[in-house]
Amino acid sequence: MELTKERRGGAMTKQGLRELFRYTEVFREINAEMPMQMASMFLMIAMRPGIHQRDLGELVNLSQSSVSRNVNALAAVTRHGTPGLGLVEQRIGSLGAKTPELHLSMAGKALIKRLLAP
Repeated sequence: MELTKERRGGAMTKQGLRELFRYTEVFREINAEMPMQMASMFLMIAMRPGIHQRDLGELVNLSQSSVSRNVNALAAVTRHGTPGLGLVEQRIGSLGAKTPELHLSMAGKALIKRLLAP
C-alpha cells in the first residue's frame, strides 16, 4: 500500500501513522489489552464532557450493555467492585441518578494531555 494515498480528505503519511502508533502505545501503557471500543468511548467523553451515558452508545455505535460495561471499566471501581482505570467519573446530572453524566477524572485529563503532547 502506498503511504501517500488520500484517505478521508487527508494524506496518509508515515508521520501520520507514527502518530497513530504513539497514541495506541499511550493507551496500552494504561491497559495493555484495552479494547478499541473502550478507547473510543474515553475519547468521546473527552470531546463531550457531561454527555449522558445513555447517549454515548449511539455516538460510538455500541449497545447500552457494552457502554455500561466499558464505562464501569473506565471508572475508579468496576461493577464487580474491583479497581477500574480511574479515567472517568459518573455524576448525577439534571436527569437524575438513572442517567449519569460522564466526565473525565483528573487521571483522564492527564491522559488527554499526554495524547495531545507533541
